[in-house]
Amino acid sequence: MIGRIKALRFAWQGLVFLWKGEPTTRFHLIGTIAAIIAGFAFGIERWEWVFVITFTTLVWFAEAVNTAVERLADAVTLEHHPLIGKAKDVASAAVLIISLGAAAGGVVVFGPYVLALLGV
Repeated sequence: MIGRIKALRFAWQGLVFLWKGEPTTRFHLIGTIAAIIAGFAFGIERWEWVFVITFTTLVWFAEAVNTAVERLADAVTLEHHPLIGKAKDVASAAVLIISLGAAAGGVVVFGPYVLALLGV
């Protein structure tokens, strides 16, 4: 049980580091809050909440993995290495891919509500 508690403490420290160490998390937080507010404002269905929660979680997950890859690569060497640079680029691309997917999912979930609000 003590090992589990320590693991949670380390995970919490990771979240704190992610928040303090990565300025892009501010954008993810804005997007997360906007999606939650829009969900409540539009009264989205339960199944739509599943998509909103899943997409926002995946964006945060990708950002955390990207940060871990970047910090691990920096621990290996701060000098430019082409393979480390590629690994960092691919990790960053993962965040971009899921962010674009989340945006597309947002259009699918919220689009009809916005169109109805606009009378279209």
